Amino acid sequence: MKKIIPSKIRGNIKMIPSKSVSHRALICAALANGKSILRNMAFSEDITATANALRDMGLCKYETDGYVCTVYGGFHEAGKKMIDCGESGSTLRFLIPLALDGKERTFIGHGRLMRRPHDAYDRVFLRNNIRAEKQDNALTLCGTLESGEYAMPGNISSQFISGLLYALPLLMDDSGIHLTTEIESQPYIDLTRDIQRAFGVETKWRGNIIDVFGRQGYRPCDMTIEGDYSHAAFFAVSAALAGEVLLTGLKQETKQGDKEILGILKCMGADVEYRADGILVKKNSLKPIEIDVSQIPDLVPVLAVLGCAAEGKTRIYNAGRLRYKESDRLHAITQELEKLGADIIEYEDSLTIHGKGMLNGGEVDSHADHRIAMALAVASCISREPILLNGSEAVGKSAPLFFEEFASVGGCVR
Repeated sequence: MKKIIPSKIRGNIKMIPSKSVSHRALICAALANGKSILRNMAFSEDITATANALRDMGLCKYETDGYVCTVYGGFHEAGKKMIDCGESGSTLRFLIPLALDGKERTFIGHGRLMRRPHDAYDRVFLRNNIRAEKQDNALTLCGTLESGEYAMPGNISSQFISGLLYALPLLMDDSGIHLTTEIESQPYIDLTRDIQRAFGVETKWRGNIIDVFGRQGYRPCDMTIEGDYSHAAFFAVSAALAGEVLLTGLKQETKQGDKEILGILKCMGADVEYRADGILVKKNSLKPIEIDVSQIPDLVPVLAVLGCAAEGKTRIYNAGRLRYKESDRLHAITQELEKLGADIIEYEDSLTIHGKGMLNGGEVDSHADHRIAMALAVASCISREPILLNGSEAVGKSAPLFFEEFASVGGCVR
């Protein structure tokens, strides 16, 4: 348990490397024939899961020296039959298509990972005559992915689409991914394509189709991982609630969709200033708004806290996919903010918050979810009394040093 005492927020903080970029860079480096150097790489639980899974699949070897990761890629070794994905949905969904190379492999997962939806790949399995056996905490696959046309809903997790994007360029013929519904989380798809381009692989949008050209090869790359906007959101909101923070290490021209947190804060009335030395966020009077989160689902927990600080009605909608994350995030954040005195209503795919400007404080639980844990820590910025957070260790999934970072800008954590 962590005790988080209400406090003012002030200081400078360099953002941790982007988890989204790190996953993608590791995969492209593993597929590139040669040595890639990934600088500013931090190994959270999820990133470690991806690096180890790529190694265990026989695709690469890697070594680390501080924040530099050297990947020796392009291997075609037998690898292990058992691939441990930890609790990382990105690891599992990104790597499934790459595992369809004729070898039998079993992916295992922990926590809620194997209970999260993976049906989007069922058509891929059927089309390629893949043997897929699902158990409580495991998925065994055997078969070969073929080039061709693949239909996939656009309103599912972008991780499925990215998974196909990694594997299809390596095949002999051209392919197409046809998105059959309105596209959600498109920034994550474009981020995948952007990282692939840095490693020499090209794809192209054509309406709602992504053309994937075959007979391509990934080339080694020397890349510096940019700062993480998803993580920056917690500190930007903390500043907007209780002080000011200069965020450094962020690429201002980025493909990361969660940069939208800065636009949301400005729209609600916070001061956001882009400077040569970083992005400065300052507290100001906040007003309630309506927020479509279809493209930015990871921001929902901290946006719910933000809504509690803005007096009036804030609505967060198009959030149905949040029910299938590390926790049911719509239910988890509703339940825990209610314990702190919030007036928040949970609907099937939305939240309505009648903000009062302040919360009471009290004892809450992370639901073993890193983003719920961090959002509840931020809630201390508008609490009258301390917050007692059970399950604080959940932050290790993406940001093991979160509480030290929070303390470095004035948060009081015991």
